[in-house]
Amino acid sequence: MIDERQFPDKETILKIIQEKKMLQENPVALAQQWATEDVYVLDTETTGLGKYAQVVEIAVTDIDGNVIFQHRLRPSVLIEAAAQDVHGISLSELRNEPQWPHIADELIPRLLSRPLIIFNAEFDLRILAQTAKAFAMDTRWLNKVQSHCAMALAARFYGATNRYGTISLANAARAAGVSVKGKAHSAAVDCQTTAAVVRAIANSTKNNVTADN
Repeated sequence: MIDERQFPDKETILKIIQEKKMLQENPVALAQQWATEDVYVLDTETTGLGKYAQVVEIAVTDIDGNVIFQHRLRPSVLIEAAAQDVHGISLSELRNEPQWPHIADELIPRLLSRPLIIFNAEFDLRILAQTAKAFAMDTRWLNKVQSHCAMALAARFYGATNRYGTISLANAARAAGVSVKGKAHSAAVDCQTTAAVVRAIANSTKNNVTADN
């Protein structure tokens, strides 16, 4: 969902309230709204999960899964073993890749040009902020990002599958009948999978929610 802490103006807060209400009452209509907007889908692979984690791969697609932007990045911190086990990217593979300052001028205007659908938007936006801060770069542009959380949508529609009340992208894809094309946990493939899940919900003939979801 859009993060209201980033958008204190009345118009945006109203949009947040309306989106949250629609998420609870009619997630199919919400997915249809996202799918027909002029949106991008964003995903990152990271060095880890903590407060110093950074981006090691980032991708942006359109709602149909066409890749708009894709790049690996060389972080200023080590990649945690658990993270490397997930995405398979090692620090040695990134030795010749650019760092955040070298791609920021190209990427940021694109991220601000359309609303972003992100699976776990809060996490990815935090990682972008941490990456920029690690290189002493401005993060105020993130206050202008409009984001929709596909994880919240999928958890509402298909039901939560973990103790956190959320759902993984893999479980959402499985529930949606979406086959992952390519290597899961690569940023571009995860964008395409996220887009496919949103499209599947948008194309559903019923709101697959129950009172206790």
